[in-house]
Amino acid sequence: MRRQQCANTHLYKLLLSLKQSAHSSKHIDQILTHTITTGLAHATRTWNCLIRAYSKSPTPIKAVLIYNHFITFGSDFPDNYTYPVLFKACSRIYWGSTGKQLHAHVVKIGLQSDICVQNALIHFYGAVSLLTDACKLFDEMPVRDVATWNSVMCAYSTNTRSPRKVVVLLKKMINDYIRPDQITWVIILSACTQLDESGCGRAIHSYVLKLGLACVLNVSNALLGLYIKCKKTNEALRLFSELDLCRDLVSCTILINGYVEMGSLDMARDIFDQIVDKDIVLWNLLVHAYAKAKRPLDALDLFMRMENEQVIPDESTMVSVLAACASLTDLHSGRLAHQFINYHNIRQDIVLKTALIDMYFKCGSMEEALVTFYKMEEKDAFSWTAVIEGLGNLGYGNEALSLFYQMEGQGAWPNAATFVSVLKACSHSGLINEGCQLFKRMVEAYQVQPRIEHFGCLIDLLSRTGLLHEVEEFVKLLLPEERLVAYKTLLNACIKYSEFKLGDKIGDEIMKLSCDTYETHILLSNFRALAGQWTQVAKTRRIMEDFCIRRKPGTSSLALET
Repeated sequence: MRRQQCANTHLYKLLLSLKQSAHSSKHIDQILTHTITTGLAHATRTWNCLIRAYSKSPTPIKAVLIYNHFITFGSDFPDNYTYPVLFKACSRIYWGSTGKQLHAHVVKIGLQSDICVQNALIHFYGAVSLLTDACKLFDEMPVRDVATWNSVMCAYSTNTRSPRKVVVLLKKMINDYIRPDQITWVIILSACTQLDESGCGRAIHSYVLKLGLACVLNVSNALLGLYIKCKKTNEALRLFSELDLCRDLVSCTILINGYVEMGSLDMARDIFDQIVDKDIVLWNLLVHAYAKAKRPLDALDLFMRMENEQVIPDESTMVSVLAACASLTDLHSGRLAHQFINYHNIRQDIVLKTALIDMYFKCGSMEEALVTFYKMEEKDAFSWTAVIEGLGNLGYGNEALSLFYQMEGQGAWPNAATFVSVLKACSHSGLINEGCQLFKRMVEAYQVQPRIEHFGCLIDLLSRTGLLHEVEEFVKLLLPEERLVAYKTLLNACIKYSEFKLGDKIGDEIMKLSCDTYETHILLSNFRALAGQWTQVAKTRRIMEDFCIRRKPGTSSLALET
């Protein structure tokens, strides 16, 4: 008997620990097994602990499975603590139909009037985009608390293109004498961010100061995000400075990310350098920003600083590092990065392996790219596209086309980018019939809506083989705002093949589009000169002078070794 009591006490301690922190699914499975063998699995309290733990775990689906098991074989009934965590689990796995079935269970058991259960239901319906159900439940509630209003405002903020409704709900909430809490203000500020209204944010900022919520960090971070989104950098910096010791890594990440999105990488770097304890998210944010902004040397320099400060990079870091190596076409650095990945056992997911393939192709090592590709256990559309594009860019059009057919044979579904890559490969290798058939299959079999990139590849393919009149017919299918690029490609082909009559017609179409760029007028001038139309050449030059059309000055740099 005493041994049984000790076992029960130990089990209750384990169940209590589930409430206090998150656990792996394996650990929860072990506790579940223990509850079944000790006979405690039929207690509602045990159910709730296990369901809550699974709802927070990486496998929230098990929360619903455990619930189904317990209501089938248990002797006790679920209570008002059971359903809120179940609805949370359904929200995480986007199970709208299952959540509705649970709603029916709530009504059957008689918990439909419990405000905690109702609030959880509204939040669930909002999370799975069932806004009508959320609003209906909200309207039928006789009693609402601040959590109720927060749930319905969050549902509107998430699911509508009209976040102004959230502000209207705030006014109704105040009229119902419900005082907003910090979560309310975060939701309202999120809605203002979607509206891109800094004026609304300033008014809320003043109100928050009056309420004494200025030091509440999640409210301040929401305000910071609003100012950054609205490009009010002075206000954002002032608020960031006022936070001083209160600010956290989230505050820093919001400000740095804002500067990155505005293209002010140096400002982002200044703030980054001031942070003492940086997490991997911040490091990755800036390394990725440098790689994306075509500043590969800065990206690699920051990566080396990570090593010096003993920050362990992850797969996201290495994707950006490989992109920097590819941008520099630096095979040696790319190979070192690959060795670094293997040495530190960094998880090589599909994204990282695709980045390796892209790097090797851009650095000219087709063999290493193909070895990496064929060693992949799983391949997605992006990895197939990377190899097809790489082969096409190196002039292996037939091989790229063969790989595309292999991709189809293995059941992989090509996307719009895949067709751009394979059409470009056909263009570079002069595979006219194959390219035209692929374009037709793209539209008819895969129902991919052609974009300017696809038309551009097809136009380039036909232009390279002198089929210029066929190209003209394709251009007519484009939207007016997309035709300019296509007509420029066609006019270049007219210059190449001395098609003066068609070139005249295309030149007139370009002028109708009213494009006053340096490149366009130079292209027209070159064509007129080749056609011997010197009067037109002089007219084009005068237009350029009258409108002060000048070529943008270029920049160049030298790397000096000392």
